[in-house]
This record gives sequence, structure tokens and C-alpha cells, in this order.
Amino acid sequence: MPEMDFSKLKKQPTIKLISYTSRKNFSDYGPDEISAFGALGCFEEKTPSQLYDDLWLTMPKEKLDEKADKIINASIGRGHGAVADQNAFVFEIENLSRAATLFLCSPNYLSHLQQSLRRANADRGYELPETILTSGINRQTVMVLDNAFKLYEEMIKAGIPNEDARYVLPLYTRTNIQTLGNARELTHLHAMAQSSAVPTLVKNVVEDMIKKASEIAPKLFKKRKMNYEKLAWYPAPQIFSEKNETMRRIINENRYPDKVMLISHKLSEETIMSAIIDRDESELANMKHVHNGSQIEGFLAPISLVTLHQAIRQRTWDQSVQSIYDAAERAEFVTPKKIEDSEWKNKYILQCKDMLALYKMLNDYNVGKNDSIGVIPHSTIIYDLIHINGWNALHSIGKRTCTEAQWEVREMAEGIALEIAKTNPKLFSYMGPQCKIYGICPEKKPCNRFGRSLK
Repeated sequence: MPEMDFSKLKKQPTIKLISYTSRKNFSDYGPDEISAFGALGCFEEKTPSQLYDDLWLTMPKEKLDEKADKIINASIGRGHGAVADQNAFVFEIENLSRAATLFLCSPNYLSHLQQSLRRANADRGYELPETILTSGINRQTVMVLDNAFKLYEEMIKAGIPNEDARYVLPLYTRTNIQTLGNARELTHLHAMAQSSAVPTLVKNVVEDMIKKASEIAPKLFKKRKMNYEKLAWYPAPQIFSEKNETMRRIINENRYPDKVMLISHKLSEETIMSAIIDRDESELANMKHVHNGSQIEGFLAPISLVTLHQAIRQRTWDQSVQSIYDAAERAEFVTPKKIEDSEWKNKYILQCKDMLALYKMLNDYNVGKNDSIGVIPHSTIIYDLIHINGWNALHSIGKRTCTEAQWEVREMAEGIALEIAKTNPKLFSYMGPQCKIYGICPEKKPCNRFGRSLK
């Protein structure tokens, strides 16, 4: 049998740091100095830039650097995270996997603009880690994933919309993203990436991002006493956690619901101990759903990885999520209605089953779960626990119930709205698509259901 050419599957993402904060016309006043002298300005009469200028006139550059380092050590190093917020880094990343973007989009205080597979074709292919490429079933893996892309292309040519055809694509599908974040949330992302449960290809992207940011701001990204303390970050959903025991209990208690439901769950002693003593961020994320020290409450939503990716970017929602490894073991998936009603239904179902079976086979061949997970399809169902506050009930639900919203996201938002109707009919009476709330439609293709369009 001839050798297979795996070179295209080894192609590395291109990561560029395209912008970062600096003082206008001052090459030596970058993110480190903005944060350090901003912190010093909290204790002095002069402004941060005046303090820097005074020292610049009298102090050698190396001494000025030592001063900045001492200030950062005495602020960020002691857990004063706001100092690490006073900067920004913008990355442009090409050809990274959607497994990586799902991870990048998890922390609340990173912001993203991502290539949409609703609009663009998935013509960049996919990537695979070395652990799979050197495994005993590398050929079978490539065959199964190539078949997924072939089916995707066939469905699009037959008129299936991109937004539905993409459900069959693997999590290792390549994409592009622009990401903005400050030093506090980038160190948070970096700490999350240290988990052995995170895919290797995802870790590599994060390490390269931190390396590039560190070259510009070495003081901000230096590991200090408290700047890597897990309890100090606003906890992010841990999609690639080994397990999430509280989510397991919530899902079991509610008998694996097939639609959105409002749930409540007694906060257990184990949850509190695991979150605080063990610094388990998946349990810390669950505690975001506890209000006034009472029980966990939220909307439990069974959704595809397609929709999780959109929901996770909704930064004003508090979320925690089922372990993706639990979801892969359960091996259930969404079939879009336009595929369900088409000649492609059976091929689609068989392809999704093949990919979920491939994940288990790779595990049997001793490829770690963290590297095997990228072969599962975007159609895989995962449970998301979402907290919607009163403002979000109007704003984000308004955005997501618009006819221009993706159909599965719209169904989820409508399900949340119906649950709110049971507990607060008056609030529900004001809820609806954004045109109802705003009195005007901001979309290019208005449905003219509730009012005039924005011209």
C-alpha cells in the first residue's frame, strides 16, 4: 500500500500579534509601562505619563525597567488584577482548528471576530495532531474525515445551506479568527491550556499567543505570586475538562432533557470543596449560577457544538458546560431539518456515527482523549447551562430570536423565552425579536414583522 502524504494535515496555524496598546509617539511606553505607571498613578498626584516622563529624564533605561517590574510585582503579583487589564493585544490567527476557537472563546473577557461557516465555505480542510498521524489507524482517520468533507461539498452543491451542511464537519476543521484580550485574561487562557485534557493543537496555539505577547510585554506575562491564582479569574466554561460532576448530576436529575428547561439544583458540599480547595474551574464556573448564596439555577440547553460555539461568544451570559468527553461518549447528534427532509439524511447520519465511533477507536489505539476529540462532528449534542439576567432577556434573546439568527440558536432562545414566560409573564410580554424591542430592524433583510427598517 503506498505511503500517504500527511503534510497538508500538519500545516501549522499562522499566529500574528497585529496590534497592542502603546503611548502615542513613545516607542518605550508599551503595555508593560501603561499598566505599571497606571498603577503608580493611583498613589501619586501626577498622571501616569507624567510620572514616567520625570523618571525617564533622570533614570537609566535599565533602572526604569526595574522600577516598572517592581510596580507590577507589587500590584499584579499581589492579585490586583485591574492593573493587568490596562492593556490590549490583538491577534490574527489563520488556519487554526475550530477546537481551538471553541477554547479561545470560552473566557468572558476575550473578544473575537471569527470566520463564519454560515457564510464562508470550509475550504481550508482540517488538521490532525502528531499522535493521530503516527497511530495505527491514521489512514482510517483520514478516510473518515475526508468523507465528511466530501459529503459537506456534495450537500452544498445540492442546495443544502452552508449553515446546515457544516454540522457534519469535524472539530479539527480549520478556520480564521481575530482575538482581542488583555494580560489578565490571556494569562487566564494560558492557565486553562495547561490542563492535560486540552487538545495538543489547542495548547500550541495558546502557547504561541503568549510567547508573542511576552516578547512585547515580558513583565505582564511573567509568572508571579498571585497573577496565576485560579480563584481570582472570572471562571470560564471548561469545555475540555475531564469531567464536570455537578453538570453530570444536573443532567441526570433532569433525565437528559431534549429541549431547554429551567432547572434548580442544590449546591453540594462537594461542589464547594472541589471549586475552592482543588481549584477546579469547571466547578467554579458552575458556582456562577448560584445567586445570593442559594441554589444553582439556570437554563439547561441540549445543543450542538455548532450552537455552543455561538452561545459561548455571548459574553454577557454566565455559562458552564458539560465535559465534551462526556458528550462524545453519549454520541448523540443533531440532524438539521433541511438535511432530515433531503436525500442526504441517511448518508449524513452514517457519517456522524462513523466520526463518533472513530473517536472511541482512537482511544482504543491509545491516542489520548484530548487529541481524539477533534474528529467528532459539529453536530454532537452537548449540554450548556446558561444564566439569563433581565437585560439579556431583552437584548440577547431579542438578537437570537430574529429571523436572521441561525435556526438552532433561535430555537434555543425561543425555548428560554418560553421558560421565562412561566415565571414572569410581564417580562415575557416585552420580549421578542430585536425589531419588537428596538422599534426598528437593523438587519439588511428585514422581515417587516414589527416595524420599520434601518435605512
